[in-house]
Amino acid sequence: MLLHRTSPRFCQPLAPGKLLLRLKTRRRAKQHCQVVYEDRGLQTAPMHVYARTPHYLYYQAEIELSRPGECRYFFRYQVEGEEPVYLFAGSNEQGGRPFTYRWTAADIFTIPEWIYDAVSYQIFPDRFYNGNPANDPPGTRPWGEAPTRENFFGGDLEGIQAKIPYLKFLGVNALWLNPIFASPSNHRYNTSDYLAVDPALGDTATLSRLVESLHAAGMHLILDGVFNHTGTEFFAFKDVVARGASSPYKDWYYFYDFPVRMEPRPNYTCWWDIPSLPKLKVSNPEVRNYLLQVATYWLREAGTDGWRLDVPNEIEPAFWREFRRQVKETNPQAYIVGEIWHDARFWLQGRLFDGVMNYLFRDLVLDYFARRRFPISTLDFLLGLVRLRYPEAANFALLNLLGSHDTARVITTFQEGLAGLPGHSGSYAEAVTHLRPALILQLTYPGAPLIYYGDELGMTGGPDPDCRRTMPWEPRAWDQDLLNFYRRLIALRQRLLPLRRGYFQPLFTDDRADVYAYARRLAGERVIVILNAGDLPQAITLAAGELAIADGTTWQDGLSGRYFEVQGGQISLPLEANSGAILYQS
Repeated sequence: MLLHRTSPRFCQPLAPGKLLLRLKTRRRAKQHCQVVYEDRGLQTAPMHVYARTPHYLYYQAEIELSRPGECRYFFRYQVEGEEPVYLFAGSNEQGGRPFTYRWTAADIFTIPEWIYDAVSYQIFPDRFYNGNPANDPPGTRPWGEAPTRENFFGGDLEGIQAKIPYLKFLGVNALWLNPIFASPSNHRYNTSDYLAVDPALGDTATLSRLVESLHAAGMHLILDGVFNHTGTEFFAFKDVVARGASSPYKDWYYFYDFPVRMEPRPNYTCWWDIPSLPKLKVSNPEVRNYLLQVATYWLREAGTDGWRLDVPNEIEPAFWREFRRQVKETNPQAYIVGEIWHDARFWLQGRLFDGVMNYLFRDLVLDYFARRRFPISTLDFLLGLVRLRYPEAANFALLNLLGSHDTARVITTFQEGLAGLPGHSGSYAEAVTHLRPALILQLTYPGAPLIYYGDELGMTGGPDPDCRRTMPWEPRAWDQDLLNFYRRLIALRQRLLPLRRGYFQPLFTDDRADVYAYARRLAGERVIVILNAGDLPQAITLAAGELAIADGTTWQDGLSGRYFEVQGGQISLPLEANSGAILYQS
């Protein structure tokens, strides 16, 4: 069975003169695929496995064309020892009609250039660092005290600026800040004023200085946009509370009747029935125009680099189309990422966002590495299905997270998952040990890895508010081994271009040994990643032919520093339990 369609899953323009093509085949041993295409005569390009299901393989090739906008092609498929088979658009016989695909610049899904190279870091501002005690809100608690949903600790924008050297030391180069606009809460998802930085964090000048310093350090900054709902201190809501049906803002929200009541139940629509979060009527042109003003204001006023959008699925898509248009007109390199917890095809294929928070990735990684709910071959299969859902460029703009302000800390999640497995204790040490191969996957996978502040230091904590503890700044409180592991992985990602921009190529899985091998390929370069997620050491042998690498070449493991030579068409190496290797040609 050979299958190809000129649909987005199988055919995507990557640039005016570059086309991605995929072919679906049954899984068979020793099979090879090529795409044959017209470009000043007939040219051929090898196809590499891109994704695997239990019964099928998806092969992929990226071809460069001298004449942009059109390509005619067909496929050649061969199993070793058998006659080749050809796939044409009209017939499977030689001489059949080739597939023809045409595209324009508008058909190319593009993302900001800088996001390909991003290693992202999420900061909850009140809990990161207190750089200016003079702006602390009343009742600020001592740093390190247990967090609640109400208390403040004094973290601010000057604190983030003061810790830029630490962020450089860690290696991250893109920051996402939880909301920073005026609000009565520590989380600031109940906005009082979208056009003012919260005084407990600083002011517009403070934000501008932070952005300038980050840019000078080679970093980008995106803000959290909460456009589905406001707080009850927002000027429009306060006016309706005061004036009822006579307020010019009564149609900015979904009021059932007047006067406005918050108790015992609100008489207006609010987010998750929380009275302090009244839902905006974004379909109202006045509301829409106000929010669009906010969307571009901070890009211009402070030079910020984009938006992370809170619960965007609860707002009409028409708003996001106009939001995207105006944001991109203001700054074509602004990054727009949506908080979508499930399948994001609608938001990405519809070109509303550049990427989404990749909670699907998080769920799969935790279900395998922390909970062992399925074998490692299933992890490979399910990750591949997620990649196939989205435009290929969008896969590089996904925020690949393992934890956030809305989830338990990743180490705590591992502790809880392992505690439920036979023969495991769920201790901190065991959780960190089993986390390591998951971190190797996160830092070598397509997309922008997202680190939640303090995870790299070994911070633990359950769901909100426990996951929002203050950042420990005493080095004696840090897990130095874990921090060094993060730094090594980040440095390798920044050093090896295929880990940032290369296409994914699964190589093999071994369910009995809990081993997973894959490559990131870019032009003639390859980086090979091997994970041993098992509790026993393993001897790994890779077939070099599948990677088109020659005997006698030497490969270095970026994690251990060891060297390995290709001999007899193979690379052989030992791996310790719960470890991995990142091989590149030295």
